[in-house]
Formats: sequence, structure tokens, C-alpha cells
Amino acid sequence: MREKNQNSGQNVHEQLRNLLDPHRKKENFRKQLWEVLHHGRGHTGHAYNFLLVLMILLSLAILPLELLSSFQRFHFALNVIEIATTSIFTVEYLLHIWAAPKRLRYMFSLFGIIDLLSILPFYAGLFGTQYIKALRLIRLVRIGEIDAAAAEDEEAVMEEGIGITGEETVEYIVTHHPIFLFIGCLPPILATTVALMILLLSAPGPIPVTAGLTLFFFALLFLWKAWLDFSYDVIFITSQRLIWQNQHILGRSINQVNFHAITNVRPYYPSLVSYIMRYGSLIIETAAGDEPGRIVFHVVRDHEKAAHKIMHKCFGSRKKD
Repeated sequence: MREKNQNSGQNVHEQLRNLLDPHRKKENFRKQLWEVLHHGRGHTGHAYNFLLVLMILLSLAILPLELLSSFQRFHFALNVIEIATTSIFTVEYLLHIWAAPKRLRYMFSLFGIIDLLSILPFYAGLFGTQYIKALRLIRLVRIGEIDAAAAEDEEAVMEEGIGITGEETVEYIVTHHPIFLFIGCLPPILATTVALMILLLSAPGPIPVTAGLTLFFFALLFLWKAWLDFSYDVIFITSQRLIWQNQHILGRSINQVNFHAITNVRPYYPSLVSYIMRYGSLIIETAAGDEPGRIVFHVVRDHEKAAHKIMHKCFGSRKKD
């Protein structure tokens, strides 16, 4: 009892020191900011990642308009948009440097170099030709820094939605590779570019305005669907079963299968590009009664590792039986 009181007293004392010590407050804020900016932790981090993708798409959607001579009269408006987006990316890059635990390591890391290259085309374009702006496409690579939201906080959602028991734990989460989100962002970029072309080049009237706004709506819809699919279409490998969920715009579907019902797991690379980028497809064959079935999960990050973990759980469950 005395030890518990001593421990509680130490915890209260530690909390008071954290609150009153300015240096500790600053360090705690830096850690929290790093978790949001670099790892996308919590709801704030998820919202930040989505807004980051939105800004990337907007800056790339106006790129063709800046390079085409027919849109030169809109140069000022397009330049304002690019200045605004680049300013946000610049501030974000500086915050990354300030919040990083080891600043030089971040600056010379792959992610740090990508973050720097995503803003350099604008500043280089001030002193060179406008075609150097095409290097802005590097910003798409930044999507590769984003992790699926479900990989962090969906365990609590699963506990409420499907009733994971106290003895059951989530041991591994199979997620999509960032290239999945990269591909999903291409239709929204195209739709936004076409919408801007229609609104800027057409004479004022209800038809072009309706067409442009409709394309904007579908661009946002496609982006939101791609974001949901990337973030929340996952497979949970728990200590007792396999749970996979499909996220829809208006809800989600959740299914499960016991390990002893899984007959085979086949990972494969669908193309040479997938082999280089280290993603692939995962086919999980199951037997429910006399009717075989299968779960197919495409563009999977570390699909061979996921297959190994599933088969390991299957063999373990059969040994227990």
C-alpha cells in the first residue's frame, strides 16, 4: 500500500514538472507535432494527411493550365493558388525540421529529401523557365509517406463493432501499399483539371457552370472513396481469427474466418513494377462446408510477410486441434 502511494505521488510530481517546466512543455509539443506530421497519429494526423493529399491534387491539377498558352490570361489567379500551396508545403517542411527528433537525419533521409524536392520547383521556377514547374509532379511521391489510418487506431473500433474478447489481440494488420492511393488520386486530378478548363474557357452560362461543378463534385467523391479504401480496407490478423473489412462511403462491411478454415494463402507479384515497388496481391483460400471460397486483396504492402503470418497462425491452430 505504501509503495502504491509512493508511486502515485511520484506520478503526480512528474506531471506537475511537465506542466511547469517550459523546456519539457516545448519538448512534449515537439513530440506531439512530430507524431502528427510524420506518422499521422490520431484524428488530427488523419485529417492532416487527407488535407495534404487535397493540397497535392490541387497543385497538380492546375499544372497543365500553367503550361498551356491558352490559359496565360489566367496566369495571376493560377500563380496565387500555387503560391498558397507552396507556402503551406514550405511551412510544413520547416515544421518537420523543427519537430524532428534528429533534424539532420530527417533532412538527409528519403522522406526529408522528397519533402524538399516538393517545394523546390516553385522557387527554381522563379529563376528558370516555366517548364521546370513540371517537376512539381514529385509531390505525388509524398503520398508514399502516408500510412493507412486503420494500422493505428482501428483496433478499438473492431473491439466495439465485432466484439473482440479480452483474450483476443490484434497481432498484425494487412494494409494497402501507398501506390494504391497514388493510383486512386489520378481520376480526381484529371476531373479537377477538366473542370477548371471548362469554367475558365467557356462563356458564362448555366451549362458550363453545372458541368464544372459536377466534375468538382465527382473529383471530391473519387478522392474520398480512394482515401477510405486505402485507409480502412484492411485485414486484421488476431490471435484467434482473420477479420477483414471493406469501407464504403456510407458504411463498412466486416467478415471473419477462423484459421482452421483457411486452406491456402498465395501471395504473388502481378507485374515487374509491383516487384520493384514491393507490393503484390494476396489470395486467401477458405473452405466453408462443401463450398470453397477465397479472399482477394490487391496492392498489398508486404504481402509476402502477411501471407507468412497467416499461414503461421493456421499451422498453429491445427496443432492445437
